[in-house]
Amino acid sequence: MAAIQVKLVRGLAGCPAAHRTIVAGLGLKKRDSTKILPDTPQTMGMIAKVSYLVEWERVDQPAPEGRKARKAKAAARQG
Repeated sequence: MAAIQVKLVRGLAGCPAAHRTIVAGLGLKKRDSTKILPDTPQTMGMIAKVSYLVEWERVDQPAPEGRKARKAKAAARQG
């Protein structure tokens, strides 16, 4: 599955509260922060709403695992 790299290129001062919530939902906190997210319609919709604040590109890295998958792997390693 493809992934998307999203970078916050503008600050959040003066933005509507809904847009701040969307940026937080993308996992971006400060200007120039970057996240790699799965390429899903939900992610692309969030990016479209705050397109004036972020830059994005498709990358060939695998999408990050979810929290449950990481916990399951850790539990399997511990025995």
